[in-house]
Amino acid sequence: MQNFNVRYHDGKSAIVNDATLTLMPDHWLIRFTGPNGESRTVRWEINRIVTEQGFTNLCIFRYHDFSEQTVECKEEKLPQILREKYPGTTFFKKKVSNTILKSPLTLVGFFVLLIGLLVGIYFIILPFAAEKIAARIPRSMEIKLGETLYQNVISGYKKNELLSQKVNHFAKAIDFQTTYPIRISVVNKKEINAFALPGGHIVVFDEIIKKMKTKEELAALLAHEVSHVHYQHSLKSIFRSMGGYLFISLLFSDVSAIVAMVAENSNMLLNLTYSRALETEADMNAGKIFKAQGIGMKGLVDLFKVLQTGGQEETNRLLSTHPLTDERMRNAMALAREQTDIRDQSELQNRWIELKATK
Repeated sequence: MQNFNVRYHDGKSAIVNDATLTLMPDHWLIRFTGPNGESRTVRWEINRIVTEQGFTNLCIFRYHDFSEQTVECKEEKLPQILREKYPGTTFFKKKVSNTILKSPLTLVGFFVLLIGLLVGIYFIILPFAAEKIAARIPRSMEIKLGETLYQNVISGYKKNELLSQKVNHFAKAIDFQTTYPIRISVVNKKEINAFALPGGHIVVFDEIIKKMKTKEELAALLAHEVSHVHYQHSLKSIFRSMGGYLFISLLFSDVSAIVAMVAENSNMLLNLTYSRALETEADMNAGKIFKAQGIGMKGLVDLFKVLQTGGQEETNRLLSTHPLTDERMRNAMALAREQTDIRDQSELQNRWIELKATK
């Protein structure tokens, strides 16, 4: 027989008794002294014992009846002794807690695994969830969100009203193949940049227009940005950037909280970076728009060249938020080479000349 010092609770009173646990072949005997000094013995049948084991060496056993009896034992050797004495009975299920506590190397491995899991959730599950949720956002809410963001963002710039009118007039000569209400604002800023907001607003810095030499370059820029709107890339990127808060708000259907939270962080839109996949999707859609209307795809290639020769890095924000990879350049050049149906664009050319003459 093997005896262990334990603490026993009968489940009926608040008293916890120091006791002796004796391991018998098919049962346990728990002996302790009662409140009146009398010796007491409790019998536990093996098949009715359930076991809990946490993140310490304390083992807690419960007896499966209506009295909620428990036995606590701090003896580190007890689990191994139980496995040897009762080989047909599973007292302890395998848990990570004991392994972690006994091996520092395993502890490090566990946390590395945990960090890897969190990274996986952030970079794989969260973007996937963001895309699915963005696709389910009502169009009216997306436009409202975009309008709120636009009002916050545009207040930080001086809008060029005349040039904005000319660019919008230019854009109306192009069928962007989208049902979103596209509204373009040109702002005075010595910086090569442009960005799209959810719902249809596009902001273009006048510096990039000054660098352009052909109508096709501007058409390519607008087609690319409209594609970001059409495929909800801005909305998806916002959701990924602020995923946790937004998902909780959506869970509780708190639309106003979403709008308020995104509005408070509207400046982050200037630093949102699209993934390579999203940029490629926007490029390919711009190519479809050009092909459908017979606009020369060389405009996209020339636009990329403008970005590459845009001057100092700090003035070329478009490259930092819309990464220009060699693959994107090669794809654009391939589309340009394969294009055969280039049609007359005299109306677009007239609007381009009028636009470039605007001071």
